[in-house]
Amino acid sequence: MEQSESKEFVVTVVQGDVQTDVPLKSGENLLMGLVRANMPVEFFCTTGKCTTCRQRMDIPEGSAEAPSETEQYRLGREAIASGYRLACQVYVKGPIRVYLDDPR
Repeated sequence: MEQSESKEFVVTVVQGDVQTDVPLKSGENLLMGLVRANMPVEFFCTTGKCTTCRQRMDIPEGSAEAPSETEQYRLGREAIASGYRLACQVYVKGPIRVYLDDPR
């Protein structure tokens, strides 16, 4: 039996008191999925070097890989421990909650 459809997960984007559910396929890049859904996430390089796509996230165990070497180097332990990740380095494997700045 062949699985042609990959599983979808909901990424909940929180902006102030507004929440938007964005369905992303398993293995999809979080940044690209948010951009495609017209979420106001800033980015520049898409490789983790500029850290422009740094966002606070709640990622339950198994919903994404552990922080990459690039994230560990660019963000540092303290930021990662506080829930910050680089959206360009996160590949969705389960439900995730992303906190964007409140648009003003």
